[in-house]
Amino acid sequence: MSDQLEIPDYVSEENRRQILELAEESPRDVSQVECCEYLIRHWCETVEDGNPLYLDEAYARSRGFRGLVAQPGMLICSLTLPYRWPWPEGYRSQRLIHFHLKKLLELPVGILANYEKWFFEPVQIGDRLSSTVRLLKISPFKRTRLGEGYFTTIETSYYNQHDVVVARSYTHLFSYGGKRGADGQLLPEGAVTPSADPAKRAGPSAIEDQAPAEPPTDDAIQGGWHNGTEECMESWRTGWQPQPPAELHWEEVSVGDELPKLVMPITVTRCCFMASASRDFAPQHHNSWYAHNRSKTRDMFLGTHFNLGMMSRFMTDWGGPLSTVRRIQLAMKRSICAGEDMIMTGRVTQRYEKDGEHRVDLDIEINTDRGAAYQAGGTLALPTRG
Repeated sequence: MSDQLEIPDYVSEENRRQILELAEESPRDVSQVECCEYLIRHWCETVEDGNPLYLDEAYARSRGFRGLVAQPGMLICSLTLPYRWPWPEGYRSQRLIHFHLKKLLELPVGILANYEKWFFEPVQIGDRLSSTVRLLKISPFKRTRLGEGYFTTIETSYYNQHDVVVARSYTHLFSYGGKRGADGQLLPEGAVTPSADPAKRAGPSAIEDQAPAEPPTDDAIQGGWHNGTEECMESWRTGWQPQPPAELHWEEVSVGDELPKLVMPITVTRCCFMASASRDFAPQHHNSWYAHNRSKTRDMFLGTHFNLGMMSRFMTDWGGPLSTVRRIQLAMKRSICAGEDMIMTGRVTQRYEKDGEHRVDLDIEINTDRGAAYQAGGTLALPTRG
């Protein structure tokens, strides 16, 4: 057993056996979806990423690629989620082992504490990904403001059809809400384990909270699709055309440099776009009733995939299409819900050379008009003038 896999003593022998099985790398789960122009363009219109590497085939070919390249945020869902119907006979997805792990640990509640993803090779049109997953770590018993339980780390590796690792992610989850204390013994009947302060839980939204902002003029929604669609995405605030691509070189960057602020209105319609583009229809991300009654959040809230897509866009909007996203890290303090503005700011914290590349590390804050939301970071490889 790995030194990092400290299975709690109270776990039964059968559950222990199954947890050890989760620590072994799973068989390859081959995606039913091939990377194609539709998926790339639909994703880019959702996060409004105008990087020509994703949208302009001629430009991508000029960079040595065989066609359009997938935006990094797409890997987690768009290019890997299985079709839900008809379900192939005998098929079983192994990607959601955290649900199984919570059951084996007798901890019913789980939250994403931190997510980190490294990118090694670009994914291009025609690629078909496969993935493996394994349980990497179980922490000692922890007490937090949410409750008592265990932090777990799950590693997911993504491969292309040539068996090349294109990305690897580390999902850090906190599972809690069980019926056992720190000693592993069952708590007395009726005992209440520490949980989040109810006063800190946001109350459900009202219909008015979902209303889009009013367009400033009658002609503010004359681009894009149906005017009602554009109004409900507050498109006049973001525009229908990307800004000219940046041309930033590593020599021009200094530690402490700030990235331009990016504001994205998170409306109900954008949440629906996100569900479609990611192919992830988990209802907490697009259904108010489910968010209110099951997730106990103020409203439908952004998924990790959208956050990764926005961080990738934020970084390459600044670095330009010649830059390459190498790492994205995300720690969520609270959910960002429909009716809020996602506000992204960042600065350079380190500038260095590694693996033959010229890189910068970035600290990124993601807040809303309601306050702090995520603490994030990333690594970007930049071109040089040499």
